[in-house]
Order: sequence, then structure tokens, then C-alpha cells
Amino acid sequence: MMVLDRLVGPTILMYHSIADGTDDPFAVTAGAFREQLSWLAAHGFAVVPLSFLLQSIQTREYGGLHKKVVITFDDGYRDFVTHALPVLLDFGFPATVFLVTAMLGEKAAWNAPSEQAPLMSADEARYIKSRGVSLGSHTATHARLTLLDQEAVRRQLEDSRDALTRLGEDFHAFAYPWGQSSKQIEEAVKESGYACALSVGGQMRLKAADIYLLPRLTMRGDMSLGRFGSALKRTSLETEIRRNCRAVLNKVSSAR
Repeated sequence: MMVLDRLVGPTILMYHSIADGTDDPFAVTAGAFREQLSWLAAHGFAVVPLSFLLQSIQTREYGGLHKKVVITFDDGYRDFVTHALPVLLDFGFPATVFLVTAMLGEKAAWNAPSEQAPLMSADEARYIKSRGVSLGSHTATHARLTLLDQEAVRRQLEDSRDALTRLGEDFHAFAYPWGQSSKQIEEAVKESGYACALSVGGQMRLKAADIYLLPRLTMRGDMSLGRFGSALKRTSLETEIRRNCRAVLNKVSSAR
């Protein structure tokens, strides 16, 4: 009998910027991005919309998620339009871009390595939507929600959701800025009308999946294609074994 926990996938990839010649550690070059998508296609991985993953989890159709990948982008950099979208369209792969909705057309002021990097405009957001890209929320102003009171959190969530609706999006997903959340914030996201929410790090456990805390694999500029492949082929069982081994080694090192 098939053991679901030992299947490869699903995996949610978290990208930020697709750009060359930047000091931002989370910027992936256009060439590396194309290589990664080509690797997925060559190794039999299917890239599916976030909405497909969510529906499969909710209906417990776990078997259909074997070797499935969801591609996401945080922040909504303009270079998504110029560098990422053409590659996605070449492969026919869907993606979700999480926008900082009150800062469309401005700069990524929160990102010290790339604080002058331009964000896409509202018209560009509508354009990528017309090309099949889903638009999600990354709050209105890239706020650290854990530092806000409940009313301010609600405004960030609801204002951003309403902006997505005006941009033509009807599937509302959310990504926590800096991956920071709490049970109270997760409940606020749910109450604000979002279908799901994505975090940072962790391993997908389908039978116990929390749709308001879905884990993602962080994509960095220094990730080689070999490391990319290893991360995608690793099962949750292998990841658990590696995690336990690291914990044991850490204890041994501390005891010395």
C-alpha cells in the first residue's frame, strides 16, 4: 500500500526577485530561474496552481499531489513582469505573486539590500493576472503583523484583500511578511476572508496540513541546481531523519 508520508511533494517554492547583478541574497538570476523550471519539467514534476493544492488538501486527495509543485513570489517586484513571467509562460507554469497592495508602483523600502528595487504597478498587476498569474496578499504595507494591535492587523488584511478584488482576483491567498505569525494572526487571516495562508520554512505534512500555515521552500541566489534538485526529491521522511540527526549532533557538541 502507498505510504503517503513517503511521497515526494507537494512543495511550495518561495521566490522573491528574479534579477541579475544584485546583492540581495534572495534574488535569483534569470538564468538560474530558467534552469530550475527546466529541471522540474525534465524530472516529471508538475507545477500546479495554489488553488489546486488547497482543494486537494481540503478534499484529502493526497495521492494526486505526488511530485506537484506550486510556485510563489513574495513582494511583487517589477522584475517579475520582465524576467520571471516570460520564463513561466515559456513552460506554461502557473504562479502566485503576493503583492504589497498599498505600495504598488513604489520601491521595496523594507528590503535593505534592494530598497530601491521597483515594485510592479497596479496596471502591471492586472497584466500578469490577464496572463494567468494569481494575485495574493502580502499585507498592505509589508507590515510586521506581530508588532501590531488587533485592529491594525485587521486593517492590513482587509485593505489588502479589497485591493486584490479591485485588481480582478477572486481567489484570496495570503503570505505572512517575514514568515511571522501567531495563532491570533492566523485566525484574523481566516476571518478576513482568505482561503489559505503561506509561511516560510517547514515540511508539508498532508494529513495534518494547516491551510493557514502552509510551509514553503525558500529560494536563494546561492542555491545551486544540484541543491535545488536534492530539496525537491527529498521526502518528508528523509527530512525528518535529517532533522533528528542534526538535533543529536547539536546535543553531542553542546555536551563537549
